[in-house]
Amino acid sequence: MHDDTTLCGLYWYHSSAHENWPDLNFDPAAGLTSETRRRMKAISGSYAVERWAERQKAKALHLGTYEAAIENMFRRMRDQSGSEEQFYLYRVQLDPSCVVEPGIHPEPTNWLGDAYLADVCSPGANVLRYVNVHEDKSSVSLAVEPSAIRAVQKTPVPLSSDPTDPWIASATQRLLAATSEPRPEVEASNRRWRRHAPSPLDSAVRALELEIAERLPRTLRERFSVGLGAEASADAQQAFPMKLAALARLVTAPESTLEALNAQPWHLLVSSEAAS
Repeated sequence: MHDDTTLCGLYWYHSSAHENWPDLNFDPAAGLTSETRRRMKAISGSYAVERWAERQKAKALHLGTYEAAIENMFRRMRDQSGSEEQFYLYRVQLDPSCVVEPGIHPEPTNWLGDAYLADVCSPGANVLRYVNVHEDKSSVSLAVEPSAIRAVQKTPVPLSSDPTDPWIASATQRLLAATSEPRPEVEASNRRWRRHAPSPLDSAVRALELEIAERLPRTLRERFSVGLGAEASADAQQAFPMKLAALARLVTAPESTLEALNAQPWHLLVSSEAAS
């Protein structure tokens, strides 16, 4: 990782709910309401929106190991209500002409998780190595500007599960059985503290999550929380065990996901030549 040539020749990974990552034409201000724009200008002047948008576009992109990308997806599913989002796994080639900041550094992110290379790198550098302390802890990750990326491959994750898996069939039957059971009554002495007892479906969902989590390394188990909303349809309930098993296979059988990436074309960002 200390050798710049080796670093640029490796594959790097990123997980995102954005189907077109990195979007070089991204407009951060596109989603701002007229009221938000008015308030920003009132507080910070006529060009407040433009300055804010430029600062947003200056944020570094984060790349890391396959393991870090998958763990990041699990974290977003648990902590950022991302369970229902479609995620994509990206494999990244760096451009051979990228400029790497010497050394391996502490993670450069602020309290929002944002990194700005202009604040921490020498002029002209568009790649910063840092020790990841959040996902795949102690591995080396990169904060990069889009200009450092040559090409990306993409595949939706997780891949589909095998519906004939005996665990999936058993788990589906347990969910269906739990759906038909009545919600237990809370004892009068506990009603002040607990408005509702967990439904049989809630309990069955959590039990299935814990079963699948046991297949994962201990460091990932606490981040494995998918959830199934109380208003989930019958189809969603039947698909839930397949989703759990598919997510676990990202960790326990990563070769299938990597093979799916191998089959995808490279999308070039900074070069007109075909990616090798």
